[in-house]
Amino acid sequence: MSAIHKALLTAAALGGVFVIAQPSYAQPQAVGSLTGWNKVSYQGVSKTWSGEVGQCHYVGDDWNDKIRSAKSGSATTTVVIYENHDCTGYALSVDGSGYYNIGTWVSGYKVVST
Repeated sequence: MSAIHKALLTAAALGGVFVIAQPSYAQPQAVGSLTGWNKVSYQGVSKTWSGEVGQCHYVGDDWNDKIRSAKSGSATTTVVIYENHDCTGYALSVDGSGYYNIGTWVSGYKVVST
């Protein structure tokens, strides 16, 4: 425990107040989203997926290899779409401006920035 933490705990204990600092890993993770369409040019049926930054997600059996166009949830969010469900294989970075014509190969996605 650092000297600063010891001093804070001592001061808090003497003042009758408890201070509990959340560790950095307990902070909420940034979440981003991806919307995919089953036709080119953002047409047809759409679905939106979300996820925490850095986590790989499978698009699901109903959408596997069926996404034809996609956009991230905002201009500042970047999502990488992958050929395989485990975020390997072919990859394409998608931002808020989107991709209007994607081949039928998308199985996984990962939010890389929000």
